[in-house]
Amino acid sequence: MFVGGHSQAVSLGEVNFLGKAIALQEACSCGLSVCECSVWSRVYGKLADRIGFDIRVRPYAFRLWDALAWNGVDKSRQTSAYTLMVYLRKVWLETRLLSGNLLPLLPSQREALVNKVILYDIVARQRCVKLLIDSSKNAREAVELHRLLPGNMKVVLLVRDGRGVFLSRRKSGISQRESLRGWMNYYRRSLSLLEKRINAEDLLILRYEDLAANPKKFGRTLCAFAGVEFEQNILELGASVRHMVNGNDTRFGADNGICLDERWKSELLGDDLDYFVKSGGEELNRCLGYR
Repeated sequence: MFVGGHSQAVSLGEVNFLGKAIALQEACSCGLSVCECSVWSRVYGKLADRIGFDIRVRPYAFRLWDALAWNGVDKSRQTSAYTLMVYLRKVWLETRLLSGNLLPLLPSQREALVNKVILYDIVARQRCVKLLIDSSKNAREAVELHRLLPGNMKVVLLVRDGRGVFLSRRKSGISQRESLRGWMNYYRRSLSLLEKRINAEDLLILRYEDLAANPKKFGRTLCAFAGVEFEQNILELGASVRHMVNGNDTRFGADNGICLDERWKSELLGDDLDYFVKSGGEELNRCLGYR
């Protein structure tokens, strides 16, 4: 959302969920459904010219990278069989990485990457921008796209103090184990993978706390990394309408601005704090630059 306020940028949101968003008539961040949104409708029209069908009619026929939903699940699509296939394709990718890419991508994975590039191209042309922000958050896909688009693909890994993440999930009623496991698994895997596979000049690791404490400085850093001039208006999240797919409800509340949330400093106590420290959270926090 932050970078998407730039005049030369478009925030796509978690665009790997585009098919699900269409199938379930989910809302674009502009407030209309992704099927009714005029901006996305123009994209669908151009996309149909390229692939030969309207994805509003066949939302899952346009394959994008595997993504399992936790909220707004399309149960007709995300069955146990589908989840198993996603897991097996993930295992193939892990084996491919361990083999030094001796194993090829699966045909479905190659198709997903090609389709993503087609989508990027259409959106960039339709919106007349030079910068697209894809918040799909899959580190494996980022590595493959970086290989496919040398010189045109950069990766930002945004981190947050694990104690804040852990508290937020605990307050949502999630168990200690699940509250910690998701955060740890994602960042252990992503940090190692991205640092090994992405050129240093194409990888930027930033902290949420720095964004919230000094948005202007953070914005200058991001714009310089992306190769665009800094614009003051990105500091006002509500200054322009975005058209983002999926994600949390923050995308509908841009006028609330950016706020630093460090409630964990006073609210993460006792057994929860002990569990975080003893289960490896403190160690990973240090790897992410927290003390």
